[in-house]
Amino acid sequence: MNTAVITAVAAWVPEAMPLSRWSTIDSALRATGHRGWNAWMRSWEAGYAHWLRCWPAAQTAGSPAVHSDLPPRALDIMVPVETGTDLSGLAATMANTICAARAPGARPVDVVMFCHGSLDAHVSTTTAGRLCAELGTPCFVFSVSQQHGASVFTALRLALDLLFAEPDVHTVLIIAAEKSYPPFSRLAGAGIVLGDAAGALLVERASHASAGLRLLDAETRRVITCPGRAATGAQDSWAVTLVATIESLLARHRPGQNGHDGIGEIIGHRGMPSLTEAVCTLAGRPHAGLQHEHCIHLGAAESIVRLAQRLGSALHGRGHRLLLWGFGTCGFVGAALLETHDAPFVSLRDMSVLPHEP
Repeated sequence: MNTAVITAVAAWVPEAMPLSRWSTIDSALRATGHRGWNAWMRSWEAGYAHWLRCWPAAQTAGSPAVHSDLPPRALDIMVPVETGTDLSGLAATMANTICAARAPGARPVDVVMFCHGSLDAHVSTTTAGRLCAELGTPCFVFSVSQQHGASVFTALRLALDLLFAEPDVHTVLIIAAEKSYPPFSRLAGAGIVLGDAAGALLVERASHASAGLRLLDAETRRVITCPGRAATGAQDSWAVTLVATIESLLARHRPGQNGHDGIGEIIGHRGMPSLTEAVCTLAGRPHAGLQHEHCIHLGAAESIVRLAQRLGSALHGRGHRLLLWGFGTCGFVGAALLETHDAPFVSLRDMSVLPHEP
């Protein structure tokens, strides 16, 4: 069978701290950046000249305050910050969590995809390479990056294609992790603050014993905007692209006369109210209109964390459909259509006490 089923979902969100506290930590990290990292950053001087100018020289005693131009209320926002491990450590934790939950004698993982937007602090190593070592079995490991919050939808699409085209591929592990580290900022556009988190999805070729969420379809699209367009026009481009993506999924998997009526749950990203409103309008559902001045976005891990939160609180009966949608701040939107069968394994450790609803 070529049906893909998500049999396990894991997510980790570290304890949150005020952005003002992170700003202090960030300033100290910039002042003590080790030579290897500093040298690597200087090789990118054309693209990151601003950060290099802000980076204090070795003899500088202090460091300029980061985010000092933000209003005091914005500095009170709580942001999840991982203080116990690096980016590869977050990813490895998710891999071990999923593998520990599998039954003895389960098929080995054939493919691992690592989704991320942030870089590991240890630039001499690759997270994908560490994941291969952690799993301990021969597997094909690669990264999906530069799409931020939309990268998971690209990974899901690749998983579907691999399970269809490669008969020897039975198990795909998708891991997403983000950990911000200087000199890169946690601020990503108007009102969006990047938090640290990690998540994982185990996608398997379906069998009679498979329990979980059937992966019907997934798609990622680039948002095309004209440089000369007004800001409102640019926002419309995001909404139009996302709506077209969702309509494409629903048209391919329409249950009866009205595909929109087949959606039992909608799980999306916070941060762009125009996208939330467009999806609610498409699905014929009320839009609360509530939008905080600043919100936390967990990057590539956002969709997995939101899915784990929803699965941990409630799950519809068999045959209900879930629509996942999200965006990458670098100009991508994505969506996935799932169908509930039996409950997948869910591991959620959320220490952040952040709002669960998008």
